[in-house]
Amino acid sequence: MENLKFRRASILPSLLLAIAMLLPLPAAASAGQTVAAQGPAEFELASRVRAVLWPRPGSGTVLVAVAVPAGSQDEPPGMGGLSHYLEHLLFDGFDELDERGVTEAFERLSAYMNAFTREQATVFFALVPREEAEPAAALMAGMLLRSTIAAEVFEKERKVILEELAKDHASPDTLGEERLRAALWAGTPLAHPVGGTAESVDATTREEVMRFWRERYVPEGFRILVTGDLPLDGLQRVLAPFADAVSAAPLPPRQDLVGWPGWGEWSAAEAPEPPPAAAGPAPPMGMAGGHGMSGHAAAPAGGTLAVVVAAPNILAGSGTGLEVLARWLADPSGPLTPALRSAGARSVTVARLPRVPRDLLELRVEAELGADPESLLAATLGALAAAARGPGDGEAAAVQRAWEGERALNDQRLHYAAVFFGEALAAARGRLADAVAPPTVDGSELRAVAAAMLTDASARTRAAWLGRGGPAGRAPLPPAAPVPASADTGHIEAGPLGSLVATLDNGLVLGILPEEGSEVFGIHLLVADRSLREPAELPGAADLMHRLLLAGSAVSGSRELASRIRRAGLDLKPADDPAIPFDNRYHVPDFSYVRVEGPAAQLEAALTMLAETLRAPAWDEDGWREAVAAHRASREADGRGAERAEQIFLGALLGDGHPLARPVSGPGDGAVPGPEALRAAWGAWPGGFFAPPRLVLTVASPLPVAETLALVEDVLGGGGTAPPARGPYPSPPPAAGSVAKDAGGAPQVTLLWGRMLEVAPEDRAPLLMAMDALTDRMTAVIREREGLAYRLGAGVRAVPGGAWVASASVGTRPENTERVAALLAELATELGAEALPLAELERLNARERRSRMLRGLSAAARAYRVG
Repeated sequence: MENLKFRRASILPSLLLAIAMLLPLPAAASAGQTVAAQGPAEFELASRVRAVLWPRPGSGTVLVAVAVPAGSQDEPPGMGGLSHYLEHLLFDGFDELDERGVTEAFERLSAYMNAFTREQATVFFALVPREEAEPAAALMAGMLLRSTIAAEVFEKERKVILEELAKDHASPDTLGEERLRAALWAGTPLAHPVGGTAESVDATTREEVMRFWRERYVPEGFRILVTGDLPLDGLQRVLAPFADAVSAAPLPPRQDLVGWPGWGEWSAAEAPEPPPAAAGPAPPMGMAGGHGMSGHAAAPAGGTLAVVVAAPNILAGSGTGLEVLARWLADPSGPLTPALRSAGARSVTVARLPRVPRDLLELRVEAELGADPESLLAATLGALAAAARGPGDGEAAAVQRAWEGERALNDQRLHYAAVFFGEALAAARGRLADAVAPPTVDGSELRAVAAAMLTDASARTRAAWLGRGGPAGRAPLPPAAPVPASADTGHIEAGPLGSLVATLDNGLVLGILPEEGSEVFGIHLLVADRSLREPAELPGAADLMHRLLLAGSAVSGSRELASRIRRAGLDLKPADDPAIPFDNRYHVPDFSYVRVEGPAAQLEAALTMLAETLRAPAWDEDGWREAVAAHRASREADGRGAERAEQIFLGALLGDGHPLARPVSGPGDGAVPGPEALRAAWGAWPGGFFAPPRLVLTVASPLPVAETLALVEDVLGGGGTAPPARGPYPSPPPAAGSVAKDAGGAPQVTLLWGRMLEVAPEDRAPLLMAMDALTDRMTAVIREREGLAYRLGAGVRAVPGGAWVASASVGTRPENTERVAALLAELATELGAEALPLAELERLNARERRSRMLRGLSAAARAYRVG
């Protein structure tokens, strides 16, 4: 916060009694009253004063802030600092009160009273206990509307201001800021410091101050914020002292600054030398600017570049959009900082300056030693032009989420509201409430604001350089330097099953299934090419790595991680659970997975924990032991029954050495990979087994799509730029003939029939339907009519690399194999000989809808279908 003037004051008993008799009875509640939180409400008084009332319970205090449309831009030539001078004088007495009387009046109310001056506004504010809000407002109204401004007080205050200026000018920060401002706004009413100079303060007369006061302190221009621990009707009564104020004349219109000279140009100024040591210590950083100064640090050895862009007329009512745009531009990972580093930028700041009739964006670029100012300016102009594309939906949501959090923290300190919102209230051209409780702006609106603000903006841009180099006088802006286009991580396109899909810069594919308002979320993380990517010497490593996701991380050990998952109400599955029927859909060589479900409020926590375990594994002894035990059990299951039959079948079709024909968990008689080998296979983010280009993350999300995208980018974005990666896939060999394996004395054997196919895209849906029909007929004949099987089915699957495998499977006793094989061949031949009857097609479609319905009951299952 800047160096504001601190005033403490109290009230004389006689004045307090007089105010109490004139005003309605205090509306303040007793200490135990509960004030309901609600959004801001707008009022316009009979005096045409506009106000925002905002109940904010809990603190026991109320803020009254009055923004007056009087600033340094409005001062007559030669009277720089007049508005700041007037700000001082208004504390020095009104009606029968002198300066000491005003001071004591506020002090007896336990009031924190302060004010500050800017280019277009002077803001006065008082923070008081809620029961004192009405008398504090009465005192403020008296100061602003009925001050005496006696001649002797005027001269005394001149001395005080000159001392303040001397104190500020002992700092090179202030001197540098004034020189930069003078170069940036040369020939305009903004060229002089807000607080004026010693010469302009000496030249200011009492008559000019009185004229300025009567001209600019017009009630119809007042904007008042009353917020704090009172109900709405109590806050409304605080406005009573301003209700009957009379405007003697209309508020003068303010000149549009785009008509001033200097747009499309830039200039330079030398940085000041540090003052002599005898001048005393410099004020603390950020406090040296005095009234209305920005508090920027002095230029480093490389210099400081200031760039101002004026909003076009079309953005007159887009204050919130411009604020979010400024915050996106200022983000270290946004479009400016990365683009300007190579041009010598050390840091970049961006601020929206609320103004009437148009807002400004101001950039400050602190340069490294040796940076060329013209090249840096050209790069800045190029980066701004490139930023006209605007933020992606995810970036827009992330910026606004951060801003919302910042406001939530700052708004606890009610006096901050005057500092943060005072200028915005004074410059508001639409709803005043938007200045204190900004609405959410979607990505498309922000992109429109960015395009309007930054496209072809040179005629609305001016710049100045503080340091060595730069033009000798005013010069045209240099041509914008082109900026290489970067991938738009926020671009979302339509995906399958109503989802929206984005590909992050690092190659991760994200699918979002919008389910706003849902009480739960579902996450499905697919890791592509499971068996294909395992080191040959570590078969089954993927299965063990997935189980180790619950074995601990760099943040939490296995027990602590389990406790965090439990407290958040999450169900996190990194592998199949044999205890749950039909939970084996993931036990395949094509991909591995993680599933997470939980209550909607825990989506961010779930994504954070998932990213933590993927990116920073650090399993402990307990976690390792449990993961290995589960992995061994999976190996045993893979070596028998239907799983073993599937491996034999795929080996016959693809060749025994094909990765898809290996046991998913590894050979039952093989050694389990050790910790060091697993760490090497896991690799370091963003490489290794869980490299982002191999990931497909799908989220059935109760949050808005843009916010979900931003959450994922926060925890799983970054790590360089890469496209999604799949393969390389081995070519399937020619299919072999039938294969028979001795089942020994097994009570049941598995019969598999299948063939490899080349399937055109338009034939895939009919093939799926045909295999569904084959399952239906196998059930009707082999199971229901003949009673030769309990477990059977047919299906089709894509083989990575382009082929498809159609197959049918029957579990039966050994003595039934010949009969089952004959029936299977008969049913397959019959199915290929004639078209399916319409009634059968309709029934199969209805059954498939039922299956989809049942499979989609959980959020994780819905995310799986998208993945």
